[in-house]
Amino acid sequence: MKRIGILFDFDGTLSPLNVSRDVAKIRDDVVAVLKELAKGYVLGVVSSKDCNFLLSKAPFFHSYVCVNGLEILTNEYMLLDSVVIGKNLLKAIEDVYFEAKELQNVIIEEKRSLLGFLLGISIDWREYGKPPENLGNVIKIAVSKGLHIVSYKHSPFVDIYVSRKNKGEAVKMLKAVLNLEKLIYAGDGENDIPAFKVADIAVFIRHDFNQELKLDVDYEVKFEELGRWLVDYVLSGRLP
Repeated sequence: MKRIGILFDFDGTLSPLNVSRDVAKIRDDVVAVLKELAKGYVLGVVSSKDCNFLLSKAPFFHSYVCVNGLEILTNEYMLLDSVVIGKNLLKAIEDVYFEAKELQNVIIEEKRSLLGFLLGISIDWREYGKPPENLGNVIKIAVSKGLHIVSYKHSPFVDIYVSRKNKGEAVKMLKAVLNLEKLIYAGDGENDIPAFKVADIAVFIRHDFNQELKLDVDYEVKFEELGRWLVDYVLSGRLP
């Protein structure tokens, strides 16, 4: 039997996009399907969120790609990007986090490794309608310190990381570590595009916040219909 992996983005794919970190969760109907899939497939979550968050929200998965791949956790290994050796970058992201906390009308999310290192932050203004004043100054400081900035055309937040990583690189690494012969990837945003490109089957999750995003994928599924699609196409064995 082939060793097949099914990897999911979290926000906007497994959990609603427009909710706070505290209340984010996988819908009950999807949880039931995922637990059934876990019996025959290798399940993973690939997210810009930190591993502590993902472990609490999706405890039955086999593997976790956290902070876009700066930290990867499987049943056998914990892989941490070598950038954490660079103390200057770790200090730089802490300094920028301190500056970002002075911004008004935003939610600042810490992205820490399981060992406690701050690997990135997200500056999120989706609840407030517009970017905060002085955001440009924070980004300018981050750039001057050699940090990696990720902004999104269709999303109201900016991510700042200690190093450049993307989900495609992380998915390649996970596929090799887990010895996967085939890979299905489901995601909803611009930062999922690199992962779509390396997956054997790419599944785009459509919702109210990505209507303008057009992608070349194998399947497009409405957020509310993910559980049904997994039953009809994966559990049923209909996928090639």
